[in-house]
Amino acid sequence: MPPAGVFAAEWRDLAQSLTLPATLSESILTELQTGYGDPARHYHTQKHIVSMLKQAADLELKDRDVARLAIFFHDLVYDPTRSDNEQRSADLLKQRLSGFIPAERRERAAAIIEATAGHQATGDHDADLVLDLDMAILGQAWPVYQAYAKSVMAEYLPHIGETAWRQGRISLFLDPTLARGKIFLTDRFKPLNDRAMENLRREKVWLIGDKS
Repeated sequence: MPPAGVFAAEWRDLAQSLTLPATLSESILTELQTGYGDPARHYHTQKHIVSMLKQAADLELKDRDVARLAIFFHDLVYDPTRSDNEQRSADLLKQRLSGFIPAERRERAAAIIEATAGHQATGDHDADLVLDLDMAILGQAWPVYQAYAKSVMAEYLPHIGETAWRQGRISLFLDPTLARGKIFLTDRFKPLNDRAMENLRREKVWLIGDKS
């Protein structure tokens, strides 16, 4: 089944588990499909969400439905020119589900989304696992990582241009992360750290030296 089909099936399964009304479930699905299907997106797409959901299926989560809900909504608002995408995505989740799921679960899902802005340890088991899921692409084989890096770059180039992208990517993400020396928060994902750091170093060399 292609990612779009898996995406819809996974959402409907979650909506049923949350006992959402069918009309609300389908309305939210349309909104999710529209957001993640924006042609300006190259990495933050339905494929990214499906990948996270598939990996989440193998994790020991205390509230799997809250984690899945956060995954579905965490990149729903994605505007490369803004710095409040995570907050806006969290706010959308709370607005759409107000009155349909318990406030505590709604707030927990929103808090996970808000935490993706900084990817710092939260002390919440499920939240930290979702944050690591979101960053797991960094610890993949170099060809997979480079495809990811190029896709993210393609999302920014129409807004800031290539020179600004290269400089910003290095100064705002690569250098600070390399200086920190660690990416992953949980024992489940820490084995990916060494490869991820090497990928970041290789991307920096690529951005500095490759103008193609």
